[in-house]
Amino acid sequence: MQEITIYIDRVAKKRPSGPQRAALREGRKSILVVLFVPSVERDGTTAVNQNHWVDAALDMFGRVFGGATAYPKAKGIWRDDERGGVLVKDEPVVIHCYTTPGDIQNPRKLAELASFCRRMGRDARQGEIGLVIGDEYLAIRDFAGE
Repeated sequence: MQEITIYIDRVAKKRPSGPQRAALREGRKSILVVLFVPSVERDGTTAVNQNHWVDAALDMFGRVFGGATAYPKAKGIWRDDERGGVLVKDEPVVIHCYTTPGDIQNPRKLAELASFCRRMGRDARQGEIGLVIGDEYLAIRDFAGE
């Protein structure tokens, strides 16, 4: 078997400064958005149509932010404090989407992401939809408004 060498040039080129540098930084997909797609309803036993929600989430991320990747089922647990701390075991699919700072601050795009999360939470009978934007976890629990 022949070895293949990959060369990565790490020599810094002249960087733009001022407004040009800010524009480049703004256009980089440097913000990670993570969505957890549940496998079971809040009761912990009734299966949800996870494939439907994964496909719908990928479509939404593709339209709104330019793309996403769904990772195979994970193993998780969620404590439902509104039901006395019952632990709900789950096998969520984790979806990663990198986007630009401008896109994640765009009110229309954020509204579409929020609408999707509320719809999935309501229709999949969840207690919470987990969404991470940058380094902040957002527990979406209010599914009204759609």
